[in-house]
Amino acid sequence: MALTEFKLSARRAWQNPFIRWNLIADLAVVVSGGAFLLWRLVPEGLRSGVLVMHYNIFLGIDNVQAWWWIVLIPGSMFGVLLLNYLLAFYLFRLDALAAKTLAGLTSLLIIIWSVSSFFLMLVNI
Repeated sequence: MALTEFKLSARRAWQNPFIRWNLIADLAVVVSGGAFLLWRLVPEGLRSGVLVMHYNIFLGIDNVQAWWWIVLIPGSMFGVLLLNYLLAFYLFRLDALAAKTLAGLTSLLIIIWSVSSFFLMLVNI
């Protein structure tokens, strides 16, 4: 698929209200959730030098990293969001249902990410 075909497919996908509003809502959640996560955890990480990155109910704290690793959590979620929506825009002309499914599953993934980020903040603070 050439660049002009991708632009046409992306334009048609953007005209679809489901994909457009999902993308806007997902971007808002990732940016605001990532900013809140960093706002709460970076000062704590600077104070102690390390942050808990994973908590298991059976084993307790099982992963402690340097504080700057916390930047990877919102960064990786933004990367997944970007990759999934580029793929959804690419697929829209070929299979609109697959593109809408990918957009919906991305929203579900972001909800799960937001909940896990909230509990990660609770463990660290």
